Amino acid sequence: MSVDDVVWVLKENSEVMESAVLIREVKLLLNLGHALFHPELKIKIYKSTAIPDTPFHFELSHHVFTPMQTAPLSPARTSYGSEREAIQQAIAATTSVIKAALGAGHTPSRNWLVRNEQF
Repeated sequence: MSVDDVVWVLKENSEVMESAVLIREVKLLLNLGHALFHPELKIKIYKSTAIPDTPFHFELSHHVFTPMQTAPLSPARTSYGSEREAIQQAIAATTSVIKAALGAGHTPSRNWLVRNEQF
């Protein structure tokens, strides 16, 4: 079965309230414009019918917690209309916060990425 077939089988099953099918996991090293700081990030992309206009949802392996945040930050929006857009926004949501901290003069630290226990 294709991913779309699985998504629709689950949607049509009266005993399933909501579902998402993992379609891809990506592992990457971030390029943050800093010679010595290239942290690893993993992204999982799911497809579901929960939000029809934005069927692609991402999860991140880590939340960002720089000196500029009061708590670990996770993206406010995680669902998009295409897999490509979901991947791009997952990366941007992470790098924009880290780049802001670097731009403010903070020394980078691996502690800025806090493990997402639900990943």
